[in-house]
Amino acid sequence: MDVPRRSYRVSLQAKVMAVVVAVLVALPVVTLSIVDLRLRRQMELDADLALATARGSFVQALDVQSRELVVRFRTGTGDQRFLRILRLGDAATMQDFLRRAVLDELRDDTELALFVTTAREVRGAKRDQAAVTPEAFALAADSFIQLALRGEEHTGSVSVGGSAYHVVAIPAAPPEGLAGALVFGIRITDTALQSVRPPSAEILVTAGGQILASTLKDSSQNTAVLRQLADSATTGRDGMLLLGGQRYKPVTGALDGGDSRESVRYVLLASTEQRLAAFEQTRLRLLGLSVAGILVSAGVVWYFVRRITRPLMELRDSAEAVGRGDFSHRIERISSDECGELAEAFNQMTTNLQTSRAELERAMQQVRLTQEQLIQSEKLSAVGQFVAGVAHELNNPLTAVVGFSELLQDMPTDKTTRSHLDRIAKSAHRCHKIVHSLLSFARQHPPERNPVDLSRVIDDVLEIMAYDLRTSNVTVTRELPSDLPPIMGDAHQLQQVFINILGNARQAMESFQREGRVVVRARRVNGTVVLEFQDNGPGIKPENLARIFDPFFTTKPVGKGTGLGLSLCYGIIQEHGGKISARSDPGQGATFAIELPVAAVKPVALFRTGDSPAPFPVKERTVSGRSVLVIDDEVWILELAAELLRADGHRVETAQGGEQALEVLGRQNFDVIVSDWKMPGLNGIRLYEHLRATNSPAVQRVLFMTGDVVSDTFQDFLRTNKLTYLSKPFATGEFRAAVTRMFGSATV
Repeated sequence: MDVPRRSYRVSLQAKVMAVVVAVLVALPVVTLSIVDLRLRRQMELDADLALATARGSFVQALDVQSRELVVRFRTGTGDQRFLRILRLGDAATMQDFLRRAVLDELRDDTELALFVTTAREVRGAKRDQAAVTPEAFALAADSFIQLALRGEEHTGSVSVGGSAYHVVAIPAAPPEGLAGALVFGIRITDTALQSVRPPSAEILVTAGGQILASTLKDSSQNTAVLRQLADSATTGRDGMLLLGGQRYKPVTGALDGGDSRESVRYVLLASTEQRLAAFEQTRLRLLGLSVAGILVSAGVVWYFVRRITRPLMELRDSAEAVGRGDFSHRIERISSDECGELAEAFNQMTTNLQTSRAELERAMQQVRLTQEQLIQSEKLSAVGQFVAGVAHELNNPLTAVVGFSELLQDMPTDKTTRSHLDRIAKSAHRCHKIVHSLLSFARQHPPERNPVDLSRVIDDVLEIMAYDLRTSNVTVTRELPSDLPPIMGDAHQLQQVFINILGNARQAMESFQREGRVVVRARRVNGTVVLEFQDNGPGIKPENLARIFDPFFTTKPVGKGTGLGLSLCYGIIQEHGGKISARSDPGQGATFAIELPVAAVKPVALFRTGDSPAPFPVKERTVSGRSVLVIDDEVWILELAAELLRADGHRVETAQGGEQALEVLGRQNFDVIVSDWKMPGLNGIRLYEHLRATNSPAVQRVLFMTGDVVSDTFQDFLRTNKLTYLSKPFATGEFRAAVTRMFGSATV
């Protein structure tokens, strides 16, 4: 009879543990083998990449250095002193210029400066410590000199007298034509190599089998590098060098881009010791973590397999639902032990995730809105800086227009011509007013509280927005009383509020009807001034009227509005102790009302935006027969000033820039110096500081002109030195009066 076979039951726990332990042991072994192989390959790749990166960084640094040298020395060919000496054609003078005015002024490793004529005559100078003669250097740099004499700028490297030099050859081509070449030799020293040395790398510069410069601290290693490089090339080994117990990977190349072994070459050494040490450390850590992981994982699995077998499937299903983003899924608690607590914790987690996701979505929406506002704010800041620069630049030509138009008005002309001249002068003065308003508006101002004339602030705003309003067919009607009291506030902040309100009204009316109308009215009500801006646009919907002052609320299309304008207006008026409100009927326009408290005391002088200071009266006692130096970088302003002063009987000299002014002052003294402060090269402030440093008596007789009256730098300079100035553009009478005042105050 058959004997029944005895079946052996293996528990699920044992099965799971057997599989888990096998996997836990096999997985680290395989993983460590793969990781070890990959790490070795990656280490080699990293070493090659690091070396390539270091080489690229070094080559790029050399290229940048070469471009900087070309740019720096190219400017010397346009120097007025060099051009005068070049036209003089005297070899001794040229050599003295190269020695004193070039080499002595340079604070670097430039050791030689040559001028080679088109006839190949060498006129050179060198520093005292230079071991190479100009003739030997010129012979070594002959290829570069030939290119420069053909009109081509060129840089490179040469080896002369056991030293390596950067060579910069610049054609010297004045307006008369090519006259020769300026050639400079900058010695490549150990210090210079340190400035372009990539991290974790060493550099050697060689030529003719010798090392001319090196970043290695131990000079005895230089010979070892050359010997090992030669041995690697002979035996065909991988080229790894051993220096001071460390392994380096080398790469060589030519500094001037050539391939000749006689040219100046470099050797770049990248250390691999750090990567090898990191590799060994990583391998040991992986091994230790693997062993610890096997032990910990086996214990954890053994413990949890017994506890979570029953609810495992349900937990898996719930976890998959959460992975798909369904945070509403819940696990039914079927016990009070750890599995039950796990189910409760899982349910709490899904609830928290659901809440967190909703909060995250709201936060992301807020971040996107804030980012849009920041981008718009940066755009507005850039536009403001651009407007300020353009406005300042317009003041110089406006000075010429005003001055020459007034000169023509003083000449006998017919009635029609005089009428045209009057229009030119009035238009120029109007442009000046607009320019000054733009400068004042674009400038950043700290919050302040001063007596403010609201009528003048509104006039300045209408002046700034005149073009936009006119081109949008919007007419503005002013209903402002002449006795409107002043308020205490910040004129610039109030100007921002009024511009925002008028800008919103213009945009609303432009898309609603062909011709728009805005009425600006003001009245005094007890202790407040009430301003109203009423338009005939489409109005504001009732559901939006209560939200228009909320941050980020806008009814404009995406990209057309930020939703911060009226919110900022609300905050500014609140800071002034006032109120702002709006009322509207759909289709009947909107009215914005602003209430501001009247100033407690009557001001002596009201603060007005856009005012240009007038430090000089127009009429002064006539003085003649004095000497005046006028300095400006604009030719037409020099011509205008010279004509005005010569008409008054003065002796006038002009200088187009600070450098030329110093040359004139070296030959002659003047009763008064009239100088622009913003000029290329030596500006007015630096000219004044030079005169004061040299104890020149002319420092007491300086009158500044400027078209940038809102510049903090210039205003601080004037206050510190107690100086006066004349704002551009100026009338001819203002200019004459200013100079006359200087005659009266100067000690001649």
